[in-house]
Amino acid sequence: MVVVNVGSCIGCRRCERSCPINGITFNEFPIKCMHCDKNPCLYACPENAIERIDDKVVVIKDKCIGCGLCALACPFGAIRIDGIAIKCDGCYKRDVEICKEVCPTGAIDTLEEILSNKLCNTLDKLSKLYNIYGGLKGSAK
Repeated sequence: MVVVNVGSCIGCRRCERSCPINGITFNEFPIKCMHCDKNPCLYACPENAIERIDDKVVVIKDKCIGCGLCALACPFGAIRIDGIAIKCDGCYKRDVEICKEVCPTGAIDTLEEILSNKLCNTLDKLSKLYNIYGGLKGSAK
C-alpha cells in the first residue's frame, strides 16, 4: 500500500501534476487510494465499473455512469466525480507509481517502508541517547 507521509511532504504538488489521473489533494496534501482489502467503493458500484486488477482498485471508465455511490462509500475521500469516477489506479500498468518516482522528499512510499524508516530513525535516536546517558550513569559509580 502506497501512502503519503505528511511529515515529509513539502506541498510541492509534483505528485499531483505528474499524475495521469489528476490526483486529489486536501489542504495541500495528496490523498491516495488505499486500494482497500474490502473495497467499499467496488461493492457500492451498481454498474460493476470498479475492479481489482493486479491488487489495485481501478475504475473502468467505459462502464462508469458517474452516480457517485463509490465516492460516498470511500472512507478516505479518494474518489471524485467529474462526469465519471476519478481515483488513483495505483499505476497498475507500471512497476512503480509515478507519484512515488517524482516525490523529491520520498514522502510517498509503501506503508511498510515508511514505518521501517521511522523505526530505524527512532532506534538510532534511542541508541544515541543511550550512549550519552548510559555512559553518564556508568561513570557516576
